[in-house]
Amino acid sequence: MIKVLIADDRPTTRYMLKKNIRDWGYEVVEAIDGDQAWTILQTKPYPRIAILDWMMPGLDGVEICKKLQNSKSMPLIYTILLTSKKEREDLVYALESGAHNFQSKPFSPVELRSHLNVAKRLVESDDQLKKYAAQMEQIAEIRAKQLIHADRLATLGTLAAGITHEISSPITYVSANTESAANHWRKVRHYIQTHLKDSNEKIASSIEKIDRSLERISSGTFRIIKIVRGISSFSRKEHAQKEKINIHDCINLALQLCQNQLKYNIQVQINFVSEIPMILGNQHEIEQVFVNLIANAAHAMSHKSSGQLVISSQVNDNDIIVNIKDNGIGMSDDVLESIWDPFFTTKPEEKGTGLGLSICKEIIARHDGHIRAESVPEEGSCFIISLPIYNDKK
Repeated sequence: MIKVLIADDRPTTRYMLKKNIRDWGYEVVEAIDGDQAWTILQTKPYPRIAILDWMMPGLDGVEICKKLQNSKSMPLIYTILLTSKKEREDLVYALESGAHNFQSKPFSPVELRSHLNVAKRLVESDDQLKKYAAQMEQIAEIRAKQLIHADRLATLGTLAAGITHEISSPITYVSANTESAANHWRKVRHYIQTHLKDSNEKIASSIEKIDRSLERISSGTFRIIKIVRGISSFSRKEHAQKEKINIHDCINLALQLCQNQLKYNIQVQINFVSEIPMILGNQHEIEQVFVNLIANAAHAMSHKSSGQLVISSQVNDNDIIVNIKDNGIGMSDDVLESIWDPFFTTKPEEKGTGLGLSICKEIIARHDGHIRAESVPEEGSCFIISLPIYNDKK
């Protein structure tokens, strides 16, 4: 309900105004002079319409209009001056001072109600515009943060490509020397075991520890090489020309890249068909789709002590179908309808840009495929991807 201030030093005028205005559905507050009116106008919740006597003790109506016009902290307060003045110069002066409208004395209820209807529409429109502007400002701020975050991710991708290149040479050197050391150690160990048959338990224990250490070094080095190769493959520049690719290879690489997100509480189950036809596409883009979907699934299961990710493939007529299913938090129908919209995300701002799924949909569409999602809150989600089989006879 809109609050209306009536400021007039004559009780009879205030009474008649109040009676009519309350009957029309407004909340009414009274002031007996200009100073009291100004105090009320500065008090929250603010009156949004002020009916002010032009001539009254303390501040007059025009002076109050000037103060309202110069205030930067108060909302729009629609002012109607009560006056018997008719001179053009007086009316222009009042309008230039910030008055919005005039009501002649003695007032006509029909005319006054018409003025109040106009005031109400303007006040409500102003509130809606300010609310919309605040929402747009908030969205702009969020988008700016997201674009900065996306730019940082792009920069990180470029750095990752450079880092993998720098790591490749020394890790290859470590791998080669580890293998050489293991070969030499096997000879030394054979000599010790052959010629030092009476060696004590400490030597035997040391031999066993060296064996285990070399195994761990070799295993760790091999894992680093796989990670470096995976990052290098994922961050390389895209090729505009499509090529024949194996979708299982793309999924396996995506799993390697997401291994750190999956290793703690998530069991991965792979159900691939034994023979998979090739598809025609951009391998980098298809890998990106699976990385996004697997990372999203990991995030959806992060609260669970035993998450389960099931990735399956099947051949259906002329298409390859891939299902990526998790037992995470799931999504409501409202969220499910919005997940493909750019910048929509249920993640905190620092953890998501809301671009991942919209990019996935765009990539799959460029490959003449389809992607859809099914989900049940608190039970999990399943993303179904369909891509056409490559037909070399076309």
